[in-house]
Amino acid sequence: MSVLDRFEKSVEGAVNGVFAKFGSKDLQPVDLSSALEREIDNEAMPVGRDRTVAPNEYRFKLSTPDFDRIEQWGSETLANELADNLTQYAKSQHYAFVGPVVVIFEEDLDLTKGNFNLSSESVQGNAVPVTTNEQSQSEPMLEVNGNQYLLTKEKTVIGRGSGCDIIIDDPGISRRHMEIDITPNGVIARDLGSTNHMYIEGHQVPIATLLDGNTITIGRTRILYWASAQDQE
Repeated sequence: MSVLDRFEKSVEGAVNGVFAKFGSKDLQPVDLSSALEREIDNEAMPVGRDRTVAPNEYRFKLSTPDFDRIEQWGSETLANELADNLTQYAKSQHYAFVGPVVVIFEEDLDLTKGNFNLSSESVQGNAVPVTTNEQSQSEPMLEVNGNQYLLTKEKTVIGRGSGCDIIIDDPGISRRHMEIDITPNGVIARDLGSTNHMYIEGHQVPIATLLDGNTITIGRTRILYWASAQDQE
């Protein structure tokens, strides 16, 4: 099964098969995924002998009918699926990012149905997906659903909302669920008043200093914390 076939099946499950009900001539999520892979290949830039940096923020401008259809699919869920698929593709191509991968949909009244414009840029973020072996391994790291993120800034917000540094598509997670603070006195996990709370090693806590190898649970998602990327090798 190809990467795009797997993506199509994952999206169909994620949005309850809604997109499959539209005609084959309509814009499909797999079309957007293909466009993202072309864009990242075209825009990835070597910045050294062993490092190729790719854009991490991707913006689709869509016609009104296609924008409305994506809203019906579930735009946030689809954006997360597209971003995750592109992150996996970047790993296969050894592209590095400077921040989390984000996909944004916007309506463009001048576009006709089936047509879209895609632009991209590199936007510095607080959490950087680990996609290459050459990335720095001195920063603290989180492992979420098989993806690894270096924590490169003092504060990292985790939640379901599109404005978070690490976005997790889990209905049990609040839009801004928790925050990780890197301080002189240690790395601190802080609940941001979430509905379903934060658990460290199975214990509900509003705030805790993290230890290497700790498990954080929010919603149905388990997050592993490592004091540095080297500790989990």
